[in-house]
Amino acid sequence: MLNIANTIRSTLLRSTTRYVRTLAPTVNPAEQQQVQAVLPDKLYSSIEIEYRGHDKAVLKSYTTFLQQVCRHLEIPQGRLEVLPYIRWVQPALRSKFVHKKYKLHYETRTHITKLEILNVTGSTASTFLEYIERNIPEGVGMRVGFTELQPLPLTIQN
Repeated sequence: MLNIANTIRSTLLRSTTRYVRTLAPTVNPAEQQQVQAVLPDKLYSSIEIEYRGHDKAVLKSYTTFLQQVCRHLEIPQGRLEVLPYIRWVQPALRSKFVHKKYKLHYETRTHITKLEILNVTGSTASTFLEYIERNIPEGVGMRVGFTELQPLPLTIQN
């Protein structure tokens, strides 16, 4: 019985196997340079990184890390802004149904910091953002905003 099942399995596998042969396309070096000239790298005048968390010391440590990364990679850094924290208070009763005058207050504080990166290319920005996102501490959220430089439209240039 086992031998018959193996035979059926092997014949099915042989019948569904496809052989695909691909050749690498030959690209003329002049055409390759022309394609690269058509697709330039994006330019960003500023990238605003906003990160928030509940622990002020963790955000301060992460800010120091970001500044060191900018310094080592020679990325121009803009302003650093520490925004006031957001306070969220939720009152709750101690018991489920009665004793309304006995309440608990649950409070969270979200600290926010903004850092601006100036004048970078698209490849530098993607590499930098991937590196800092991989090293983000636990409990910290990040929001990134881009300001891209674009040429003027032809209707305005003429």
